[in-house]
Amino acid sequence: MSNGNSTALIPVVAGQIPPPPQRCEGLLYTVEPSNTLFIIARRFGVTVQQIVAANPQIINPNIIFVGQVICIPTGAPTPDDEFLVLTLNFLTEAGQPLPTVNGAVQLSERVIVRGTFTRPVSRAFFFLEPTGTETCELAQLIGVDCPSAVTGVAEILWQVPAGTLGRVFVVACINSICAKSDEILVVRE
Repeated sequence: MSNGNSTALIPVVAGQIPPPPQRCEGLLYTVEPSNTLFIIARRFGVTVQQIVAANPQIINPNIIFVGQVICIPTGAPTPDDEFLVLTLNFLTEAGQPLPTVNGAVQLSERVIVRGTFTRPVSRAFFFLEPTGTETCELAQLIGVDCPSAVTGVAEILWQVPAGTLGRVFVVACINSICAKSDEILVVRE
């Protein structure tokens, strides 16, 4: 029996990442580099078997892909049951992860910016803080999503201006409770 301990693979071809499950009784999570199903299960307080059962697209628990969206079953507690931003990803319009060079995500003209959260959110605000500014007061709003209250995912399609250089972050809220992601360095020549 597999234990889900193999590290997430980087997809080689565009169609290699299985689609997310059609139904998710829980929250959606985007697989990150160095994730294993065991690590993901431990993080959310569920078993590898529960994750596999909620994700019929996972044929082999030892094979998951960076950027793959999986379902974490309902009842999966978050650490201290906090509302948190789990991931902030930058994707092509086809849904493929954008490359990172020297720690900066290499943006194209049109980019999907997707945040995943421990719970469904009512609003998500995506910001760019230009490089050289050290305070969030100069951050520029680049998009807002009001996602359905079913999944913990919000995303925007960002028309990225040429010469963009800065740090992107998302602030998501459930009523008056908000959470902010880490800032991710981005660049577009």
